[in-house]
Amino acid sequence: MKIGLGVTLAFGLATASPVMATAADGFGVFWPAFQAAIAKNDAKALASMVALSPNLGDDGVSFAKFHAGELGPKVRRCLGKAKPDRDVDPNGDVHYSAFCGQVIYGFSKSGGAWKLTDLSPDD
Repeated sequence: MKIGLGVTLAFGLATASPVMATAADGFGVFWPAFQAAIAKNDAKALASMVALSPNLGDDGVSFAKFHAGELGPKVRRCLGKAKPDRDVDPNGDVHYSAFCGQVIYGFSKSGGAWKLTDLSPDD
């Protein structure tokens, strides 16, 4: 039996894993690199993966202060094991969230690259 390309493509998309879905937006490349930097506590690499802003601190704190206050050993262990959730906002922008304890770590594109961009309480 011959199956049309459209049917084959639709079936492939319907059965694609979440990891495959993240590959299309680039997050599938960013996340393992972020987890490796978190696991090694590689401050230099992490600094390039964090977009400092008021969303990550009270008033645009330095990376060193943010790292010491928000990326301690317990958080790094949690983020190293976390499975981010994908979300698309009403504007069509893709975001990912990882939950650690009572904090949601938000990831979005900043300057064309995936970065940690937001911290918020888990309601």
